[in-house]
Amino acid sequence: MRDVVIVGAGLAGSSLAHVLSGLGWDVLLIERRQLPHHKVCGEFLSPESQASLWALGLHDTVAALRPSVMEHARLVSRRGVSLRVPLPGPAWGVSRFALDYALATAARESGAEVQQGVTVSSVTAVDHGYTVSLRSLEGTSMVQARAVVVACGRNPLPGLRPKPVTPGTRPTYVGVKCHYVDVTMPSQIDLFLFKGGYVGLSPIENGRYNLCLLTTRAAFRRAGGSAGAMLDAVTRWNPALQQQLAGGQPVLDTEVSVAPVDTGVPAVPWDTVARLGDAAVMIPPLCGDGMAMALRSAEICAPLIDDFLHERITLATWQEQYSAAWQQEFARPVRIGRWLQALLARAYLSDSLLALGKVLPALSRYLVQATRGKLRPQEIVLPLVQPSATQDRNRMIAIPVVQEGDA
Repeated sequence: MRDVVIVGAGLAGSSLAHVLSGLGWDVLLIERRQLPHHKVCGEFLSPESQASLWALGLHDTVAALRPSVMEHARLVSRRGVSLRVPLPGPAWGVSRFALDYALATAARESGAEVQQGVTVSSVTAVDHGYTVSLRSLEGTSMVQARAVVVACGRNPLPGLRPKPVTPGTRPTYVGVKCHYVDVTMPSQIDLFLFKGGYVGLSPIENGRYNLCLLTTRAAFRRAGGSAGAMLDAVTRWNPALQQQLAGGQPVLDTEVSVAPVDTGVPAVPWDTVARLGDAAVMIPPLCGDGMAMALRSAEICAPLIDDFLHERITLATWQEQYSAAWQQEFARPVRIGRWLQALLARAYLSDSLLALGKVLPALSRYLVQATRGKLRPQEIVLPLVQPSATQDRNRMIAIPVVQEGDA
């Protein structure tokens, strides 16, 4: 029987696997796809993520990827009204292609077993643990575990979805991501609004820029019904974005899309097992705190799992304490983020809100802070794993090169 099975080798899953294996537990980390691969994501590590990276023992791992540094954010309405606000600290821009691979590598080097190309079809509670059903090209199998954590993102397979499934009565969205080169812009994150959604543009590693958008299905169809057509359309729908991308060239093998994206699904931090990151709830991408939330949820959950495996707490206590901590940390930012997304979706309200933010800088600073967690000084953060328990990460991790069309 394994100590822990973690479903999903994204930010939360790999970070958690790294910590728990560093503490000496037998960890199996399962990823449905092969790493590295491109993912629809803003690729923005907000300032709040720094403390979590220190606590998880992964700060040097991420710093070695040489992320871009940003200290400001700018919002531009479709009518050209703009608002530039300072971030509460330095943010990092780094691609999920590089980051997910680096974190999974760190987990493996800490002692976790990482299985790729394996799908978890169900998790069933049994006496003294769980049965996890696996499917791969080699066939089907089962593994027993004392603890299971689901960290497989916003669209888990049916066997991993919370029950009961909420009826799909809310509007859903389409997400599109593409990297660009030869873009000239300040070292900041820009958010451009258009009818039906918004698009973020920010620097990442190696001189590239990440463009990621969220749009209604109606706007996606109006653009032409394809990722490429949508990328072309948003530059027409927001002239400021068109000006910012002048001279920029898309890196075609980085273009990916995802649907449906539901930013209104109720939060479920626990359903039979703990759920981390987007598997618990998707914070509106406009807030730019989704990646930090994934890391923070792993940071919260790790010591509770350690206590559970040491039999210092029961499963019910783990559930109670994790759910309470999750609600305290994330319920308010998610609620305000959804409210802010709804306001900015309306042209006349977005213009007024951005104009008001210029007149009342304190308001804009409040809204930035209200949609994210607390900014914790790194010097007060205690590492969950002692440095001697893990290998030195202060080096570059070689990221495999994916040829065009393979991503």
